[in-house]
Amino acid sequence: MTPARLLRPRLSLRYQHLQKLAVSTQATVATPSTPATAPSHHPSSLFRRNRGRVAWIVTALGAGVIAGNFISHTIAPPELPDAGTPGDKVLIADLNRRIDNEFKVKVLRGKCLGASRQLAGQQGGWVELVKDEKETEDLMNCLAGAKALGVQRLFWNREKETLVAIIFFGGSVSGWPGVTHGGMIATQMVEKIGIMAALMHGAHHQVSAAAAPQRLPGSGSHAKMMLPPGDVTEPEELSLSYVKPTYANGFYVVRVAPALPLDRDPADIIPGEPASGYHDYEATLETMDARILVKAKAKVAASKLQRAERKVEEAAKWTSDQFKQWMWPSRQQTSPP
Repeated sequence: MTPARLLRPRLSLRYQHLQKLAVSTQATVATPSTPATAPSHHPSSLFRRNRGRVAWIVTALGAGVIAGNFISHTIAPPELPDAGTPGDKVLIADLNRRIDNEFKVKVLRGKCLGASRQLAGQQGGWVELVKDEKETEDLMNCLAGAKALGVQRLFWNREKETLVAIIFFGGSVSGWPGVTHGGMIATQMVEKIGIMAALMHGAHHQVSAAAAPQRLPGSGSHAKMMLPPGDVTEPEELSLSYVKPTYANGFYVVRVAPALPLDRDPADIIPGEPASGYHDYEATLETMDARILVKAKAKVAASKLQRAERKVEEAAKWTSDQFKQWMWPSRQQTSPP
C-alpha cells in the first residue's frame, strides 16, 4: 500500500455511500446511453397460481363420476319395468330383434328348412320348438318380461338327439350384482333337460312325426312344431358344476344331449330303455362364442309306458316254468311227503 493512501483521511461508511451515489449520477449524465429495457413482470394467471388445487379438484370429480356410474348401473341399477307394461313391451320387441339377428339362431333356422330331406320323404333333422301361448305357467309368468328371462329360441334335432336353446338372463335374476343367480341357472337347465326327455322318451306320439314347414308364431317358414303339452319331467338326480360366472343381461346357449358311455362308440349305441330305469343326460351352459360356463348331469326316470313295455318284453323271454313261477308262486311249491 502506498504512503499517500495511508496518509489519506478515512471516511465514514455513510459518507462513502453518498460519494458513490454522486459519482454514479455524474457518470450517467456525462455519458448518455440508450436506457436498458426493464424486464416486464406479467401477473401470473389464476390457473397457474392454483394448478395443484385445480388438479386435485378435477381428479376428485372424475373419481366421483366413475364411482356414481358404477353404483347406479352395476350395484344398484334402476328398476326395469314390470312385465306387460308399455315399457316392457318395447324392451321385449328389442330383445326379439336382437335374438333373431344372432348368428346361431340364423344358422339353426337355416338348418330347419330341410328341403332335401322333405323332397326325399325322410323324417328327422332340425326343427324349431314353439310354445303354445295359451298355456300358462305360474313360474314362467312370474319370470316373464325383459327384466327376467325375456325371450328364448328352442331347436331340436331328432337324429342327433340334441336340444339347443338360446336364452336370455335379465338383470332382475341376479344374485350378486351383475351375476345371474345359480338357482335360476339350475331351473333353466332342469327345464331344458325335461323338454329333452319328453321329446325323446315321452308318451306323446306326435313328437316322433315329421315336422313339415308351416307358418307358426315366429319368423320365416322353416320347420316348426309345438312343444310337448303338459309339465316337463323333472330329473331324479341333478349335479351342477359352475365353471365360470354367468353375467346378467346377455344371451347364452344351453345344449342337452344323452350321456353316452365312455367305452362305446356313439354310432353303435341303440337308444332304448336302460336297465336301471333312468335316462342320463348331459347339459352345458355356454356363451355365444362357445365358452362353457356351467356343466350339468341328470338322471330322468323312464315313463310309465316305457316301463310297462320293458316288463312285457322281459316276460316274453321267459319260459313256461318261469312264467308259472311268477304267476302262481304258491302252486309251484312242492308239498312235503
